[in-house]
Amino acid sequence: MLTVLAALLGGVWFGAYQAWWNLPAMWIQVLVFLFVAMLIIGVNLLRIRKSQPQIFVQFYLLSIALKMLAGLAFIFFLIWDNPVQAASTAALFLITYILFTVAEVVYLVRTSPRQ
Repeated sequence: MLTVLAALLGGVWFGAYQAWWNLPAMWIQVLVFLFVAMLIIGVNLLRIRKSQPQIFVQFYLLSIALKMLAGLAFIFFLIWDNPVQAASTAALFLITYILFTVAEVVYLVRTSPRQ
């Protein structure tokens, strides 16, 4: 996940530096929010998988629902706070959400016990 965060920070900054796009006003908050949310949920999922593997799937589905609700509230606040940059903020949020989710799934698959 740190690799994804570093790539996102570098990519977003480099694109703005090269004038390919304008940075949303709260781009750092978007990246930090999603990184912290994914990190907390990922650590808890690993702990649940080790201690109670029979209910891992239910908790994974619950974590997806919680991430979506928290993300919806967060992006709503960002758009409400700065409606001028709503499109760029929402695009950054969605791209970042997808990349962090892919990183989470890849990590969970790689660390899953083989049966």
